[in-house]
Amino acid sequence: MGCLFLAMIIISPRLAMLFIWLVSDWVDRAFNGWLIPVLGIIFLPWTTVLYTVGYIASGGTAAPWGIFGIILGLFLDIALHARSVTMGRDRYRT
Repeated sequence: MGCLFLAMIIISPRLAMLFIWLVSDWVDRAFNGWLIPVLGIIFLPWTTVLYTVGYIASGGTAAPWGIFGIILGLFLDIALHARSVTMGRDRYRT
């Protein structure tokens, strides 16, 4: 089950986050409310899913692996947004 979940995260972090939200209470334990997870799914999917998994894996404390996951997720989100900006700029360049 863990390998299937990891493959789902790698393929689509947004779908993985929605799956986590629907079948478990991890999102409710990691976040207070629904607004921040929804905004995270829309704008920072990697950071949101790695924060949720890191929070649950560390037992709700600031463990080094959880912090590393958040930083890695933030870099992946920045790279994803930068790549889309670069591709859009190259597409409309004359």
